[in-house]
Amino acid sequence: MPSTYLVCAQDRGTPPRLQREFARRAGSVVELDAGHHPFLSQPAAVRDLLLSL
Repeated sequence: MPSTYLVCAQDRGTPPRLQREFARRAGSVVELDAGHHPFLSQPAAVRDLLLSL
């Protein structure tokens, strides 16, 4: 099953280093300069990502 992992580079709850480790299992990885809740801080970027999938 295709999968995409969104790494939030400014996340202070789950460090980006750890997210990148989790993302190794995904088919593709997208990195966004956002905190823990990118759907609140950057809704257009998350929308664009979802529409591109």
